[in-house]
Amino acid sequence: MNRFRKPPSPKPASAYNLIVASRFRELLQLVPTLRLKMMVMITLGILTGLSEMVGITFLVSLVFLLGQQGPVSGSAVAWLPAFFGGNDLSKPVLIGILIGSIILRILLGCANSLIASAVNHRISDRMRDRLYAKVLTMPFQRFQDYERSDLINVIATESYAVSSAYASLVRLGVNFGTIVIFGVGMLVMAWPIALLALAFGFIHNFVLGFFAGAYRRLGASALAAVEALTQLSWTTLQTLKAVKSFGMEKRHQQLFEALSNDVGQTWRRSDWMGAITSLLSEILTFGVILTIILSSEFLPVDFKAALSATILLYRLQPHIKGFDSQILSLYEMEASLQNVLALLSEKDDIKQASQGEKVSRLAEALVFHDVSFAYERSNAPAVHNLSFSIRAGETTALTGPSGSGKTTILNMILDLNPPTQGLITVDGRDLTTIDRSSWLQLLSVSGQDVELMEGTVLDNIRFRRDISEQDIRWAADVACATEFIKDLPYGFDEWLGDEAIRLSGGQRQRIGLARALAGRPQILLLDEATSALDEETEMRVFSAMKEDAGRTLIVVSHRPAVARLMKNRIDLRPPAPTSKLG
Repeated sequence: MNRFRKPPSPKPASAYNLIVASRFRELLQLVPTLRLKMMVMITLGILTGLSEMVGITFLVSLVFLLGQQGPVSGSAVAWLPAFFGGNDLSKPVLIGILIGSIILRILLGCANSLIASAVNHRISDRMRDRLYAKVLTMPFQRFQDYERSDLINVIATESYAVSSAYASLVRLGVNFGTIVIFGVGMLVMAWPIALLALAFGFIHNFVLGFFAGAYRRLGASALAAVEALTQLSWTTLQTLKAVKSFGMEKRHQQLFEALSNDVGQTWRRSDWMGAITSLLSEILTFGVILTIILSSEFLPVDFKAALSATILLYRLQPHIKGFDSQILSLYEMEASLQNVLALLSEKDDIKQASQGEKVSRLAEALVFHDVSFAYERSNAPAVHNLSFSIRAGETTALTGPSGSGKTTILNMILDLNPPTQGLITVDGRDLTTIDRSSWLQLLSVSGQDVELMEGTVLDNIRFRRDISEQDIRWAADVACATEFIKDLPYGFDEWLGDEAIRLSGGQRQRIGLARALAGRPQILLLDEATSALDEETEMRVFSAMKEDAGRTLIVVSHRPAVARLMKNRIDLRPPAPTSKLG
């Protein structure tokens, strides 16, 4: 299921021309500096079309004049008197103008292509950066509402829809401007032909309007098919051990082939519709030209002017075809643009964006004052009216049955989930008023499910932080991880592969512990972080960690032996119901 948008509602053919304004508004939201760049590129494109029109009209006139000798009257070029006042032009001048217009068209086209390429790449880079930053800055609870495969698809694939839509709008503006320029030229040369072309243009626009809804639905279905394929691929790679353990390889292959076929079908339908609209555009343009040829005897137009106008109309066909193609492409990209806009519209984590009071250490205590927290769409709070104190430098165990809120408490300490009610204080200061970055520098966490990444053992312990190799090796010793790391073929340089699937559960947890310890945190949070270890190794790990007397240690564990090692214990078990005797 797509988390970003609702399926686009179908719109009538009359909305065909409104799509341009809609996409332009959306792109201005995404790229506020877009307007000037777009106008420059459209202007260059229109000038390219203008130079082409000048070249065509002078070429036609030159063809008629090649057999003549001496100076040539300006009246020999159908539309020249209106602009040059009937001045005489020689053949070399006409040839010079023709060559100049061709060279100008080539240079303008090249400049436009280079600028378009640079701008498109910049927009794509900027969109990827913004989308990735949004994932990092949105509240953690909102992040949990998204499918990981959907986020990857938006960042890696759909972000390109912004630059593609921008390119389509630029080409659309160029095509439209060129159509207008050519139309004005035809009107000056042969207004009856221009009127015929205009009438067919309205018919052409009306007919293609019926394809708008189909293209919108096609874009949405194509996006849904790609998202389903991405999600299946992502989950298969995540759970490949389970897939093989349950003998589900054939079933997954069948699912993938079915979804891959759906993706192929949508793109094939897109190609078919593109071919149909292109054919329709060709037929309508040919109809105009054929009508002009058949009625040429009855039109009050000079032959040279009629020929120039007809050639212009023929050269106009690719621009009309391009105009149609870009409009329909914008419809097809609507779903992807909506996904990008939806993700970027997510509000940033207020605490992440704010500048609070910096904290350098926990001097006294971390205190919960009547704290409650409820997850969205949950019928009951995860924690309710909790009040307790965790003193600095002491060891504390959080105990209680599953679902009693132990992990939620750690998430609130990590500032991932702010309390829905109540107050958390650090040395008497409200946690919401403390600078988040400085607070998290004091903390480190390791959990039951260790989020390892593709890379070496050293990479996973360092976790892209500025930590020396000496501290990494010390942390591995404390976590009792060195004893199995040294047996790996390349030791700390052993490549673990995607999510380190070659490690056992206990080995993964010990690397997670080493990662948490490597930053030498003042406050260490362990959420069932040793549940996969044997009892002997677990005791050795805790004995080594307790040697640092200045560290505040907060442990969640279901094992009574671990809880007994801690100085303090906070029991989250709900009170037993009392019965009244009648």
